[in-house]
Amino acid sequence: MIFSELNSRCQLDLIDYQSQADGEYKFVLVYQDHLTKFCILKPLKSKRAEEVAYCLIDIFTVFGAPSVLQSDNGREFRNQTIDSLKEMWPELSIIHGKPRHSQSQGSVERANQDIENMIITWMKDNNTTKWSEGLRFIQFMKNKAFHRGIGRSPYEAMFGCSPKVGISSNTPGNILKVLNTDKSLNNKINKDLQKNNCKICKHIFMENEGNTEEELCQLCINKENISNKREEAKECLERQAKRMKLQSDMSHPPALQGCNVRVKIPDVDRSKCDPQSIIAIVLEKTTDGFYRLGNFFYL
Repeated sequence: MIFSELNSRCQLDLIDYQSQADGEYKFVLVYQDHLTKFCILKPLKSKRAEEVAYCLIDIFTVFGAPSVLQSDNGREFRNQTIDSLKEMWPELSIIHGKPRHSQSQGSVERANQDIENMIITWMKDNNTTKWSEGLRFIQFMKNKAFHRGIGRSPYEAMFGCSPKVGISSNTPGNILKVLNTDKSLNNKINKDLQKNNCKICKHIFMENEGNTEEELCQLCINKENISNKREEAKECLERQAKRMKLQSDMSHPPALQGCNVRVKIPDVDRSKCDPQSIIAIVLEKTTDGFYRLGNFFYL
């Protein structure tokens, strides 16, 4: 799946922590934008659709609702309460992955594995079992880590810059040495600085607040950086998709009519003593690229 804009498609899933509950909290809601891979984590007390919907409203009112929201077939997602979100955001489409087919949620499922490992590490480093208190820090660490699929961190793809902490990120060191009050900081920054007009938005800015050579303020520079980062992320996803398709074609060559194939039986559809797969014969290849299989069975 390749998308070129933020909020084109977002994925939603739950991580079950009932066996290691943190007080009232027993689940982690994972919300991920497909293009930027930016994740939002929320602790949940239950899987009730009302609580999931409440968290989604909290996310939508900050980042906006996506065009497509994808989840698995859990009852907490296939509920009238979740569907009622479409009344507030009419352009929102809610879809569900194939039953018993976690690959359709592949991106967020891989994120879940990373998040679970990071929660374990955070609890061990902080000598605590209160994982709900660490979700904000884990969310930040996850979003600032390099993502191989998009070729940069989710934070960069979302905001167009690396995470910054404090004024030391964009303030010269000689200014910090004389900093005592807000007034002294403003006086030092504004002293002998030239005012400029941004050629795009016409905003008046100081020379330390933008690029004076290009006559752009910091807001316009950030907007351009965000656009570039997301376009580069899309290109990385396209290259990744081509590699995945090539590897799939090499490991799963086309089946010919009359060939025998082995079909795995889902674990929920068999007992411990049943075979793990069945043998079938390829009858034909359909027009949509699938195969029609036949199998003999005895009563």
